[in-house]
Amino acid sequence: MSDICGILSALITPYDAAGRVNLAVVAELVEYQLQSGLAGFFVNGGTGEGLLLDPDERKQILETVLKTAGSEVPVIAHVGAVATHVAADLAAHAHAAGATAIAAIPPIYFRVDLPALIDHYRQIAAAAPQMPLWLYNIPGATGVTITLDMFRQMLEIPQVDGVKYTSYDYFTMRGMIELGQARQITVLSGPDEMCLPALTMGAAGAIGTTYNILPGLFARLYERFQTGDLAGAQEDQYCANRIIRAITSVPTIAAVKAILKRMGLPCGRPRAPLRPLTDAEAAQLWAALDESEFSAVSDRPLAH
Repeated sequence: MSDICGILSALITPYDAAGRVNLAVVAELVEYQLQSGLAGFFVNGGTGEGLLLDPDERKQILETVLKTAGSEVPVIAHVGAVATHVAADLAAHAHAAGATAIAAIPPIYFRVDLPALIDHYRQIAAAAPQMPLWLYNIPGATGVTITLDMFRQMLEIPQVDGVKYTSYDYFTMRGMIELGQARQITVLSGPDEMCLPALTMGAAGAIGTTYNILPGLFARLYERFQTGDLAGAQEDQYCANRIIRAITSVPTIAAVKAILKRMGLPCGRPRAPLRPLTDAEAAQLWAALDESEFSAVSDRPLAH
């Protein structure tokens, strides 16, 4: 099974001017974030616009990340899809390509009962034999909350190895950690602004969007926490949150892509139905970032 911990980037998907996936910039993003201290990558998730990509695009992105990052860095391939057979096909590809683990959101749009949900995950697991399978709890996006009772039953799937937990309910998160202790289930936190609180409740690390643009800051936060420097980790989290407040005041993925462009990593516009920032939103973002500590903690300066 996987042994994944630390700060992982929920990798942004860059596009070129024609809206095609830009694999060259995918590789640049991976290299930059590794050099800044990140521990690994979560590929084709919500930040990566995974559900807006064609399956072949998702496969090409994963292959590029794996080729660039090398075998020593954990890469979790998000294979979630509306249709089970699509998710299973992506899982089989991730297994063949050499990903460290696969992850999937619960079924969305079609409200299914627990037996159907568990069967959905069983079919995904069966497509990638013996490969670690991560559950992805993000109720704000899926409308599905994985409760402790659901989690207990989902542990009957032998390949379940971890949880990406994107919720503020750390009481339930801690319950999952304790339920999974006998199996050494790993839980990584989702909300970037709550990275440190999640670590104090037992999360083994975190996966997030703003780690694309603040990899060094969050890598330092994690290291400080691990070495017992809680005050230092708190200062890093407070600093990050002032920056996150600026970023989330406008459409977030578009904001991160706009910032990456000024950092010399052009990622294009988000794919519809997502949209780029308006001129007014961009002006608001840059003004808010100027008032924050972004320029002091960023690993790459913003070009003017």
